[in-house]
This record gives sequence, C-alpha cells and structure tokens, in this order.
Amino acid sequence: MTSHVRINKLLSQLGVASRRKADDLIAKGKVSLNGKVLTAPGALVDTAKDKIEVSGKTLDLTQKKRLYYLVNKPKGHICTVEDTHARRTILDLLPSSKGLFPVGRLDKDTTGLIIITDDGELAHRLMHPSYEIRKTYEAVVSGLLKTSDIAKLEKGIDIGEKTPAVSKIIKVNSLKGRTVVILEIHEGKKRQIRRVFEALGYSVKDLKRIDYAGLKIDMKEGGFRSLTEKEINYLRKKVGLL
Repeated sequence: MTSHVRINKLLSQLGVASRRKADDLIAKGKVSLNGKVLTAPGALVDTAKDKIEVSGKTLDLTQKKRLYYLVNKPKGHICTVEDTHARRTILDLLPSSKGLFPVGRLDKDTTGLIIITDDGELAHRLMHPSYEIRKTYEAVVSGLLKTSDIAKLEKGIDIGEKTPAVSKIIKVNSLKGRTVVILEIHEGKKRQIRRVFEALGYSVKDLKRIDYAGLKIDMKEGGFRSLTEKEINYLRKKVGLL
C-alpha cells in the first residue's frame, strides 16, 4: 500500500467501506485523523505514521492489501491449495499462490468461474448457505430433458442430503441426442448438479459455471484477472461486510 493515499480510497482498500460510503462516514463525523474529526473526504493519509479511527475504532494501517482473483478454471485442475498426488491445482494458474485459497470448489471435470482470494471473512460468507449466493451453470446432459423432470429439478431432488437439492431452470435447448440446460443454484452440495441429473437418469457430459454472484466469464479458459474495486465492494455488500 502506498505511503500517502486519499482517506476514502484507503478505507475502501482496508475493507471498511466503499469510497462512497466512506465519504458518508466522513460527512457524519465518524472518521478522525490523528485525533481530529474529518469533515472533508479529500484528506491524504500517511499510512506509515498517521492514526485513523472510524466510529472510535483504530484501524491497522499496516494491513496488507487483500488479493482477489477471478479465474476461468479449465478441466483437469482441482480446487485445493495443495495436492498430495501432485495433480494440477487451481492455484497453479496464478503467478503466486502464497496465502491464497479458492472460494468453494468446482470438481476436476467442471470448468468456469471461481474466486481466489486471501480474504477469509469474505470467502466464508460467500460460501455460507445463509447468504444464498447465486451460481449459474451451463450443463450438457445426455438425452432430451423431459418437461416433467424440469419440474422435479425445480421442486428439489433427494440426493441423500438433509434437504432436497433445488435448481432454478433458466433455459433449456434440446439438440440431437442431448440437452443444454442453463440452471441456477444457491446451495453448495458436493457435485450437486451432476448428482441431481444422475438421480433422474441423465449423465452430465459437460459442466461449466458461467456466473458467480453476478460476475460473469470475461476471460479465456485457464485465464484470470484481478477483481476491480467495484466488484470487491459489490461482493462485500452482498454478504453484509459493507
């Protein structure tokens, strides 16, 4: 983190608030710099020596900037930090993996979006079922999907868990000998989509996550990019961290 930075940008980098909300906190007299209440959002902070308080709480300005990546996972990579069998992991796609971990998992043969970060609190909340984070997949299944089975998917399929696995069907396109299904889930049951189709007698030939919490694929398979500050704050707001 640079030595001198605008107060609203710093509060955003530290995960306290978005820049706009930081400006609101300053306008309400909630932010002080070296014991003096700030009234204007343009103040510059020397992170090496200044002291900032927000609502009476002193911030740790030595905190390193968190890392957030969006990865388009290819087949063959597993979603784990380390693998005892020397298989390729999702972290092998990044220039450095120190302290990073995937938010949730995609199985070895599933492709698509996954977030990689070192922000444990955000990751925990994104994965927690109470926040109902939307995940959208494109599944190619064997055979033609029956209308009656679409209704069963939306009602919920028993796959041996405590609660039925529910899928919201967005689009169905039947082709020769197979069906392309766009579906949305909020839960994170292990291999959920493959298991619900198997329970109905279909096999999943290809599975790709195309949307995670509103973030969409915009890089080639195997590629990655850093999340923008706007996207980070969007995710933090969805799970009550802003």
